[in-house]
Amino acid sequence: MTTTDTRHADAAHKTVTVIVDEELVSGVPRHTTPNAILQLAGIDPTTHYLVRVKGRHRESFKDQGDQEITVHERETFVSVFTGPTPTS
Repeated sequence: MTTTDTRHADAAHKTVTVIVDEELVSGVPRHTTPNAILQLAGIDPTTHYLVRVKGRHRESFKDQGDQEITVHERETFVSVFTGPTPTS
């Protein structure tokens, strides 16, 4: 393996810290899934989905929780609850 190959392999296994619901989540692989990010944040992916926030733009991963995505250091996400809402 050449030096270039080694750097590419190291970059592929790099972890980053992202922000989910205003909380830092460390150890997130750069290539991961929305459901894996939710689990690392302590959020149940069966009752939530992830949304990437970039300024005013929102990228929803609803019904795409197992799709691989690339994440970057300090990227911001919010979780959205999909369960029933109680009525009073």
